[in-house]
Amino acid sequence: MENNFDNKEKGRLDQVVASLTDLSRSQASKAIKNGEILVDGKEERRASFLLVGGEKISYFPKEKEKPTFQVPEDDYRLDFLYKDQDVAVVNKPRGMVVHPAPGHHDDTLVNYLFKEEADFDFDIEDSENVRPGIVHRIDKDTSGLLAVAMNEKSQSLLQKEIRDHAFHRIYLALCEGQVRDRLFRVDAPLTKPNHSQRKALVDPYKGKEAVTHFATLSSNEKVSLLLCRLDTGRTHQIRAHLAYIGHPLVGDSLYSRKRFQIADQGQCLHAFSLSFLHPSSLKRMTFYAPLDDYMKKVLRYFFA
Repeated sequence: MENNFDNKEKGRLDQVVASLTDLSRSQASKAIKNGEILVDGKEERRASFLLVGGEKISYFPKEKEKPTFQVPEDDYRLDFLYKDQDVAVVNKPRGMVVHPAPGHHDDTLVNYLFKEEADFDFDIEDSENVRPGIVHRIDKDTSGLLAVAMNEKSQSLLQKEIRDHAFHRIYLALCEGQVRDRLFRVDAPLTKPNHSQRKALVDPYKGKEAVTHFATLSSNEKVSLLLCRLDTGRTHQIRAHLAYIGHPLVGDSLYSRKRFQIADQGQCLHAFSLSFLHPSSLKRMTFYAPLDDYMKKVLRYFFA
């Protein structure tokens, strides 16, 4: 439905639209970016566009998108290590995607949260928050711990913890080759994977800061078992950093050309430990997740 207004104010387009309609300023800004606002019959997508008064403002709200999140039909139940009204800690199985993406619309961790948890305080029809509750991610074929916010306030607070480096993540990784350094650090900026370039690449000019600390727990001529601690949380960070130094993860078909028949379920990477400040009590909480059967099988093969 079209809404027309005769503007008499001076100022930014988003401010004026908010004053003329029942939209908040942030909602007005989104409407402008979505092409729902015309100024004197012409589409204007700049929220900062300056009006001088006397313009005709038209608002064409687009139909609300269909719900982004579908409820799964199967009986799978998430493995919670902890849960309250503010935060939950899930032991994610290998093979599960964290949030909806192409090819995964109703079988992700977020879908199961909507199905199982009455306290998961997000609107299933809200297409604006494409990752409700998600404050950090682990790849589909990575197993282990994931913290999930149960409401928008907790989501914002946990995301701030990550930015402030108060949110600690430790992984166990089995990589190719014998790593001879006991302790080492990789500081190499990474680009973000996209549809044309699926890998994260080290790029000192276009990449974003990425720092990973490593400790070698055990090694032989074929493989090494590492403890990995993230300073930053770039997409594929551990996978890309280990490939960059010549020790890609065992089973990682994206970053390695070597194939081990035993490693048939993806990269040998496990989110082992998670530590964060509870968003309400501010008490530090630390969790550990045992290795899944796949990691145990591969480790036995190489170290038995």
